Amino acid sequence: MKRCMQVFMVVLLVFGVANGLWAADVKGLIKGGMQDLKIEKGNPNLLALTDATYVKVNGKTSEGYVDMIQEITGCSIGKGNLLFFHRPITYPLKVVLFRKDTKDAVIITYNGKKTGKVNLNMDGDKATKPDGWKQIKEKIGSLSDTFSMVTIANAWAKSAPFDFLKCCEFHNHLCPGVSTGYQIVQFILEKYQLKKAEKYVWIACPLWCKDDAVQILLDLTPGKRSLFVKQLTADQKKAVSGEKPTDNIAGILVIWNNKANKGKAVAFRYDWGKACQVSGVEKKDFSPKGGKKNPVFWTTRVKGNWGLMPYLDKPADFVKVVKEVEVSPQMYTKMTTAGVNPYEVLGLTK
Repeated sequence: MKRCMQVFMVVLLVFGVANGLWAADVKGLIKGGMQDLKIEKGNPNLLALTDATYVKVNGKTSEGYVDMIQEITGCSIGKGNLLFFHRPITYPLKVVLFRKDTKDAVIITYNGKKTGKVNLNMDGDKATKPDGWKQIKEKIGSLSDTFSMVTIANAWAKSAPFDFLKCCEFHNHLCPGVSTGYQIVQFILEKYQLKKAEKYVWIACPLWCKDDAVQILLDLTPGKRSLFVKQLTADQKKAVSGEKPTDNIAGILVIWNNKANKGKAVAFRYDWGKACQVSGVEKKDFSPKGGKKNPVFWTTRVKGNWGLMPYLDKPADFVKVVKEVEVSPQMYTKMTTAGVNPYEVLGLTK
């Protein structure tokens, strides 16, 4: 029995040492990545991008890797050059080192058993062309990782606002839909500031990526009953569409006064036509033949990202108010109830 216990303890020790070696490999690979990029600790051209804190490694949370990354690279949240991207807890650990001035990158992966490293150029402007996108994707391997890493890293390189990057982090990538949500929130904060006893409620209808930006920036969530998500059919969308086919209904803000037990609803449209115009893309290319297998699906979104970035602080150029309506408690309940088209309640359907 004693002999069995000794063997068992040796196995545990070996297993623990092996796991420790793999963790040490991550540290070594980060150091090696810095050498590959020919960059020193603390250089402002360096970005560290990771899914650490979101994922688990061998069943354990991964926040310790953040200290490792900071120690080796000198990147930090306070400096704005340590960013994250959302992944499920079952996903491998990923660490991206990205050099802003050259767009060179090193991607380190650790799945709890094996480590890996890829060196590549991750230029977001080259990713607007099918050939450039394909080259980057072939190096990284995963479509979702390619889109997350290319868009967030290059948005940082293009000096995107930090609160905007936090939206990208939660959404796990940057796409034009996130930009529209950021613009809508800027519009709300400019035109509809809260007064005493008031709160925001957002009705995401129809839903698209914008609603994740609204959720992050205004702290509105389904769990707090401050964000309600409803889809519209194609016919329902047509019934509330604007004069232009690209003038899309974009959601409803309710400013609710708890003390007075009443509120105001504001319905918005978003001018996708103008968004396409400033980005140099066509709306149809967001849904090309072949879908996600077609590089145009991705390059159109990347172009849209860079086209909209100069307009993040110009929401009024894209966001329009369709209608403002005083809301009673009965109307509020009806608008937020399942199976009810909130635009019908506001009298906006044809």
